[in-house]
Amino acid sequence: MKPSELSAGLKSSPLLARVIANNGEIQRHVSKILAGILIAMTGWTLGQVVWLTQPAKNEIVAWQAPAIVGGQSNNKQGLSLAGLQAMNLFGVYNENKAKPVVTAPVVQDAPKTRLNLVLVGAVASSNPSASLAVIANRGQQATYGLGEEIEGTRAKLKAVLVDRVIIDNEGRDETVMLEGLEYKKLGDSTSHAPASSTIAKNNPPDTDEQLAQIRQEITADPQKIFQYVRLSQVKKDEQVIGYRVSPGKNPQLFQSVGLQDGDIAVQLNGNDLTDPAAMGKIFNSISELTELNLTVERDGQQHDIYIQF
Repeated sequence: MKPSELSAGLKSSPLLARVIANNGEIQRHVSKILAGILIAMTGWTLGQVVWLTQPAKNEIVAWQAPAIVGGQSNNKQGLSLAGLQAMNLFGVYNENKAKPVVTAPVVQDAPKTRLNLVLVGAVASSNPSASLAVIANRGQQATYGLGEEIEGTRAKLKAVLVDRVIIDNEGRDETVMLEGLEYKKLGDSTSHAPASSTIAKNNPPDTDEQLAQIRQEITADPQKIFQYVRLSQVKKDEQVIGYRVSPGKNPQLFQSVGLQDGDIAVQLNGNDLTDPAAMGKIFNSISELTELNLTVERDGQQHDIYIQF
């Protein structure tokens, strides 16, 4: 087919004729579509450029403990604490059982101490906790019970006898004689009593028997105590200041408890003897007495005397 014939054929086609007639409108629509596509692509490109210029943010993800399913414990090996326990991070507890304390016997014939101590008074009793000693050291006087450390020294009071006390001076038993008495040994017949014993054992056998008889008499009739320890009222400026004590018909009890002739009793079983009515109260209740706690003044110092019967 010749070109002239093809051109004539196209021009005679109704569709082609319509397209040619609307050619301008079609071009406008196509231009709008292409422009929209171009704008969209340009916007997307600009958006990518903007995001690329922003700094990256580090996001922190919260840690979560892995879930433990109880039903799976039988199939998986659990955490063993045996090694951790074997390390004994907090130490090992050892139960220390108290060992019985063995009290060393008192050496009653102990040598005289070289310490500069003065035994002012001694109160011995069948009750160890009631045994007392008044000891002065470098002008400082104090009352001590068994086991107490003497102030200014490392020595402790170990036993109280009638005319002396035994002290434990760093493991060595030593004797402190009552003020005014010369040191002498008690003799081989003396019983070696333990630290918790009283002075009753340091007397000769005859004296012990006499004391036992006296105590039996007083136990049967407490009023008889005043036959062995006599009290005489003492006044000063018409005021009662106490009662002077003196030995009675048998001085054994008087001496054994540490009393001295001329001591002034100011208290008896908690009753103030400077009160004129106090002695009447004591006599009314004397039948009920089983012991006497006597406070006496001697050379300006007070001493506690304990008499048990």
